[in-house]
Amino acid sequence: VWNAISGQELVSFLHNNIVKCADFAGTDELVITGGQDKAVRIFDVNRPDVSTTVVTHAASVRSVKWSSHRNVAISADTGRQINIIDVRAPSVVKTLEAPENIASISLTSDGRMLSCAAGRRILAWNIDSFDLVKDFAVDYDVSVAAINPARTRIVVGGRSDLLIRSCDFESEKQIATHKGHHGPVHDACFSPDGHVYATGSEDGTVRLWQANPGSEYGLWKTRKI
Repeated sequence: VWNAISGQELVSFLHNNIVKCADFAGTDELVITGGQDKAVRIFDVNRPDVSTTVVTHAASVRSVKWSSHRNVAISADTGRQINIIDVRAPSVVKTLEAPENIASISLTSDGRMLSCAAGRRILAWNIDSFDLVKDFAVDYDVSVAAINPARTRIVVGGRSDLLIRSCDFESEKQIATHKGHHGPVHDACFSPDGHVYATGSEDGTVRLWQANPGSEYGLWKTRKI
């Protein structure tokens, strides 16, 4: 864990295998991790040498996310399993199944909707009821799928063609295509106001994109000719 302003390392958590994902679990004192050894662990930054294993997946853990709305952690493995974890118990309170092997999971900024990229399928669940509210197929391998706060747009990363696609949430139709990454995109996230989204790629870059290109926002300015 680093200081976001100075870049100074604050604390480290020792693992015996490759760590693939981590997230803060509700506070800045608890960190949840997942990795190659299939275990999901919780660490306290005040006692970094001690961890609690909350669940062990059948495959290596691909992603862990924290839902501030439900106060639960969500873990997904490289197979088809997604676990909803109550870190207070700690225990698994719900298990979801994807139709194909999972590439990534993502949460809306309010923590109320979970999206999943799996093979050539894009799925979304309501975190309150765990009902599946979206499941549609595309003709390319998907590496990530993220939903905007207004639930009107889905940003999708292509695993092989490296393209970023923007799709309408209701109709599932593709609205726009963007390129710029030189490696597979492994994560995507909208800003809380939904005007900008970020994509992180294996090429070592994080790129910012406007949800509505051509409008003035932050560093983006229109130029009169």
